[in-house]
Amino acid sequence: MADVKLTLNLRQPTADPVVAERVADAAKRKKAAEETPAEAVQRISAMSLTERERNAVEAVRVALTRETGNPSSAITLRSGGGSITKADVVAAGERILADAQRQERAERIAETLRTKPDNFHIIRNDAELPVFIEQLREECRRQMREWPNRWTKLGVKSMTANDFEGTGVDTYIDVSIGYSVWLPLLNEGYYLPYGHVDMRGVEGFEFLDDMSAHKSTDSQLTRSKVLAAISPYLSQPDHGKSFHMGSARYDLHVAIKDGYEIHGCVWDSLDAMRMLNEHEESFGLKPLTAKYGRFFGINGPVYTFEDMFGNRSPAPFSIELVGIYAIKDVLYGWKLSEWQYEQMKNAASEDGAGKLLDCYALIDSKLPETDVFLARSGFVVDLDGLARLEAEFTPLLEQAREDVITSYDIGPEFVRKMDRTLNASKITDWIEKQRRRIARNAETIEKQRGIIAECEAAGKTSLKKYKNAVTRLAELEAQQLAPADEEHAPLFVTEFSITNGNHLAYLIYDYLGIRDRTGQFKRGKTRSTAADVMEAYYEEEEALKPLATVAAYEKLLNTYVTKIPQALEADGRIHTEFKSGGTATGRYSSSGYSGRPIDILREFETEERI
Repeated sequence: MADVKLTLNLRQPTADPVVAERVADAAKRKKAAEETPAEAVQRISAMSLTERERNAVEAVRVALTRETGNPSSAITLRSGGGSITKADVVAAGERILADAQRQERAERIAETLRTKPDNFHIIRNDAELPVFIEQLREECRRQMREWPNRWTKLGVKSMTANDFEGTGVDTYIDVSIGYSVWLPLLNEGYYLPYGHVDMRGVEGFEFLDDMSAHKSTDSQLTRSKVLAAISPYLSQPDHGKSFHMGSARYDLHVAIKDGYEIHGCVWDSLDAMRMLNEHEESFGLKPLTAKYGRFFGINGPVYTFEDMFGNRSPAPFSIELVGIYAIKDVLYGWKLSEWQYEQMKNAASEDGAGKLLDCYALIDSKLPETDVFLARSGFVVDLDGLARLEAEFTPLLEQAREDVITSYDIGPEFVRKMDRTLNASKITDWIEKQRRRIARNAETIEKQRGIIAECEAAGKTSLKKYKNAVTRLAELEAQQLAPADEEHAPLFVTEFSITNGNHLAYLIYDYLGIRDRTGQFKRGKTRSTAADVMEAYYEEEEALKPLATVAAYEKLLNTYVTKIPQALEADGRIHTEFKSGGTATGRYSSSGYSGRPIDILREFETEERI
C-alpha cells in the first residue's frame, strides 16, 4: 500500500463555510471571555440604549472607575461563564442605583429625625388632646384679634393649613392614619397619629429598618378620640382651612369617610397656583416650595414624599418620621398659601385695582367643597331612557352606514380602484414575481419538449422518462398563467370597510379629493382619519356629510349610550372626579373613578338579576 502524505496549510482558511463560521464564533467567545468589565461597559455604552439603560450603564462605569469602595454589584458583571452582556451590565447598574437610593433615603431619614424643630409637636397620648384643642382655639382667637380683617374676602375669621396622611390616594377606599395642622401666629405645628401599623417581617416590607419602621409598641392616639376632637373645628365654616389638594380633593373625601364634613375649605394652594401661573412645570407642593420658597422663608433642601418613603403608604413608617414630614407639609402649605394670597391681593389689573383675589374668593374658593359634594353624590342615570336611545340610534347608525355606500357609489369598481391605489407596491411585487413565474414555466415547457423530441427521435417512447415528460408538459400547458400586468393582478382588498382607516383615507383624500390638512393638527403626519381631524373636516366639507352622520351616531352610542351603564357604581350612580383646571381653556373636566374594577360588583348579583 502506497504511503499517503497529508499536508495541512494552517494559514489558509477552511473551504467549509459552516466550519469557518464556528471557528469565528469560537474566536469571538474567547475574546469576549477575556474582555475586562471596563471594556465591556465601554462596548455596551456605544449601543442603542434607553434612558433607563443608559443611567444603569453609567452607574457601572462610575463604580468601576472609583478608586475605593466599589460596590460588589459592579464587580460581578457576568451572569455565567461567557461574555458580559448588556443585560448583565444593566442589571448590575440598577442594583447600584437601588443601593445608592436606599443609602440616600437612610441619610435623609437620619437627618430629618436629628433636626426636628422644637415647635413641631407629635401627640401620642389621648390625654394631650384637650391641650392641643386649646392651642387651636387660641390660634383662632389671636387671628381674630391681630388679623381682624385679613381673611374677609374669603368669608372666614381665621386660617390654618391642614393635611391628612393616608393609606393611599384612592378617595373611596383608602383611610386616614394621621392629621397635621400649622398654627401660624403661634408658630407651631402638630401631628396626631392614629393609624400607623407594624409591618416588620411582612413580605414586601423588607425595606423597613429599626430607624424608619413603626413598631406595635410605639404609642399613638385612638382614632375615634382624634376624630371627635378635630371634627368640630374642621366642620366650622367660619374658620378657614387651606389644603394642597388640587383636583383630587383628597382631604375632604377622607373626612366624609371618617364620618364628618370639612367646611370653610377656602384655599387650595394647587388651584391658586394654577390661577397665578398656569404654565408651571409642576403643581406639586414640594416643587412649588423648592421654586418659590426663597420668597417666603423656606430655604435648604425640600424633600418630596418619594424622597422619604418611596412610592408607598406612610402607614408602616415611624410616627416620629412621618410626623416631622407631615408638619413640614403644612408649614410649606401655609407659607405657600399666604404668599399666594398676597400675590393675588397685590396683582393689579388695567384699571389699577387688584381683581385676581376677588376672582379666586368669589369662584375658586367655593369649588373644593362643591366638587367633592358632586363627586360623592353622583348622578342618577335613566337606564330605561338609555335603552330606548340605543334601540333608536342603532338602526339609524346602520342606515347611515348604508347611505355612505350609496352616496359615494361604493361598488366593485370603487373597491378595485381603492385596492390598486392602496396596494400599489404589493401589485408591483406580484407583477415581478409573475414575470419570473411565466419565464420559469416557459423554460420548463421547452425543456420537457426537448426531452420528448429526443426520445421520439431515438424511438424510446416507452421509457419512463418520456412518459413523465409528456405528463409534465400537459400540466404546464394547462396552467394558463395570467399575464404579468396590473389588469390581471389579484385583488388584495375585496370590500370597503368604514372602520378601516386606510379605506377611509382613500375615500376622503383620493376619491373625494379633500385637501389634506393633517399637518395643522398633527405635526409631521399626513392623511389622518383621527377623530379630531375628521371633526374639523366635517364642519367645512359638505361632501363628507354622510361620514359625519355616521360619526355622530357612533359617538352617541359608543361614548355615551352603551358606555354609561358600564360605569355605574354599586349605588347605581355615576361618580366622577371634577377638575376645575382640567383643560387648557379653563373649562371643567372630569374623569371616572378607576380605583376599583367595575367587575368586582358582579359578585353581588343574584341569579334572578343574572
